[in-house]
Amino acid sequence: MSAQRLACAVVAMATVCLTLIGGGRPVRAEEKRVVDQLLDILRQNKQITDQQYRELKRKADQEREEDLRKSVAAPAPVPVVSPTVAVAAAAPSPAPSPPPGEVALRSYFKNGWNLESADGNFKVAIGGFTQVDWAVTDPSTPVKQEFRLTGTGTGVEFRRSRLSLAGLVFGNIDFKFEYDFAEQGGGQPSFKDVYIGMSQIPVVQYLRVGHFKEPFSLEELTPDTYTTFQERALPNAFAQPGSNIQSSGGQSSGTDRNTGFTIYQTYFDQRMTFATGAFRATDNFGDGFGTDSPYDVAARVTGLPAYEVGDNLVHLGFSYNHKFRHYSGDSHTTNEGQETIQFLSRPESHLFPANLVNTGPIRTNGADVINPELAFVRGPVAIQGEYSRAFVNQASKSCTTTNNQTTCTTLPGISNPDFDGFYIEGSYFLTGESRASYYRTQFGHFERVTPKNNFSIDGSHWGAWQVAARFSRLDLDTSAIKQVAGNPSQPTINPPLGALDDITGGVNWYLNPVMRITVNYVWAHLEGVGDSNIAEGRFQLAF
Repeated sequence: MSAQRLACAVVAMATVCLTLIGGGRPVRAEEKRVVDQLLDILRQNKQITDQQYRELKRKADQEREEDLRKSVAAPAPVPVVSPTVAVAAAAPSPAPSPPPGEVALRSYFKNGWNLESADGNFKVAIGGFTQVDWAVTDPSTPVKQEFRLTGTGTGVEFRRSRLSLAGLVFGNIDFKFEYDFAEQGGGQPSFKDVYIGMSQIPVVQYLRVGHFKEPFSLEELTPDTYTTFQERALPNAFAQPGSNIQSSGGQSSGTDRNTGFTIYQTYFDQRMTFATGAFRATDNFGDGFGTDSPYDVAARVTGLPAYEVGDNLVHLGFSYNHKFRHYSGDSHTTNEGQETIQFLSRPESHLFPANLVNTGPIRTNGADVINPELAFVRGPVAIQGEYSRAFVNQASKSCTTTNNQTTCTTLPGISNPDFDGFYIEGSYFLTGESRASYYRTQFGHFERVTPKNNFSIDGSHWGAWQVAARFSRLDLDTSAIKQVAGNPSQPTINPPLGALDDITGGVNWYLNPVMRITVNYVWAHLEGVGDSNIAEGRFQLAF
């Protein structure tokens, strides 16, 4: 959002707030300084930078002076009223104040329903979104034979369907409760972002505790509704928890979020961010318990060597994740010490019926994943790319259990595999918008696209139009895993490991800030096997 747009939004918000508080009375000149108070709150909460604060203050002062000049140049006519009416007009009834201990909230719609106190210390936002996807998939004959597929596939699904409640209390405690009704168990609600955060902590700055994404990867941290393409790129397989944990508490398959805590910090007027956290591998409800300790530690640092608000930016970032896993190989039950890690991916279509590359469960004593990232935006042009590499410490013990007795042997010649992938994408707004306007400096990722002009049914405005193209690659082919796959103690990998390349083209139509229509075409090439062609689309409403 540009400084001028933000200034207008702040002034409008202040005017509405004063109108509600004043019971509709005309706002006196001195009351307009509430705008200055709101700007101070925004800067204190680090929602705007010092540079933006100074620019908005200058803009607000100019608008205040202009209003005063207009009032002097064109004074309002004085109506002739009776003395009784004059007395009544001079002494309007004061607006009732809330009882002690309660806070008065005003209601408004801005990309969702919001309630907010006059001082900005209490906020509640009711949100949600739904994504209706369709796809036509046409694998080549070799791919059909390899994966036992038949014919051309067509389908539709609710990719995501979520409700959320987010807010702020007492100025520095924020929260979010988000549940998904579309995934897992035929619509059974599952946790997504469910957390509590505290800001303005000395030195620490901001702490978040709950069930949410680990600080890793620009594309992964960009919310599901704001990614450029319908699905994230192939290397996103490394950004997922990727664990299949078996413990005394049962099996737990990680989602795209885990339960833990993260510290977020910003430096140099929010031109640099740093986040680090620790997480326990959990299920879809944020739960995880057992005698084993499958934990992740993650860290991410980003910087903006060049940044012009609302127009240009250069984003650099680096993420690191270590997965603590322990395949003991000497347990007396099959439910302890059986930790594995697995990387797999479909082409860039969730409705495609098979994972074309898959390591299978790898018995491991831990893994490290690194991820450098880059984004460049100049006006309507944007380029973004990431490279991911995973280093797996493969366990050398193999155990079998018969009649509750476990026998373990050490496999000879076991080496440690590594996998990698990357993507590069470019996009262009035909209608002149810039992704730099939608970059959130506090966390170092992109957010909601707001068209310059919303779509109008009379055809006067057509919203925002964006075209994009991407190449991505995921290489899960390694002789180290193939070697173990041939051992009877290792789960069979069928079909075999391989490398997958995708070329994706897309068009996005943003009718307004909450409505988006997406169409993508994906050409997927599985090395040594064959190609697949996919056409897919999405109707999305997000508020």
